Amino acid sequence: MALPLGTIEDAIEHTESLFAALGPGTVSTAAPAVLQALRVLVIRLAQLDTVYCGLGRHVSASGEQISSTLTVSLHEYGEPRNPRLTLGDVLQGRCAAGEMFENAEFVDVAGRVVLLLDHVRAAPTSELPGYDTSDTDTEQAVYQLEAVVPAPDGSAIAVIEFSTPFTDHGEEFLSTMLIMVASLEFVLGPQPSMTPFSLDL
Repeated sequence: MALPLGTIEDAIEHTESLFAALGPGTVSTAAPAVLQALRVLVIRLAQLDTVYCGLGRHVSASGEQISSTLTVSLHEYGEPRNPRLTLGDVLQGRCAAGEMFENAEFVDVAGRVVLLLDHVRAAPTSELPGYDTSDTDTEQAVYQLEAVVPAPDGSAIAVIEFSTPFTDHGEEFLSTMLIMVASLEFVLGPQPSMTPFSLDL
């Protein structure tokens, strides 16, 4: 389910009215705080050059229902050059910033080199009105799988990031990530792509 990045205020207002129509209850009581947190998140994502953000519900290989987030961001990266050099700079910069990864490797996907990264990081546990979180940890483990895709001329990168708190199942989505990477294309100018399932960046 895609989240709005261009009409944030209108979408939040519309969603608030839907929850208000439900009447009193746990869900409608928690809705204002959740929507406010969501509003802050989406505004921040838009500021970070995010071009797509979505929430997902999936069935794991073991049949468990799991949730996820998917973001795609686009960043200019300098003068045109070999895209492999751009990816090398990205990896060196992130390692120099202290980031650690369980896996970091360059792979060829649909004829282009891509940097794949994954790690498990700690995120603050959300506090929601109406839900007792006193017995839960203050931090929650989140699995993140990233694909850094360079433009053909190396002057820009797209970053696809899949995150889920169901850390035991995160690696199951590697093949899905590779399919997304293969469908992604960089489009110069405002013209839309004719490929129905590609992400036009």
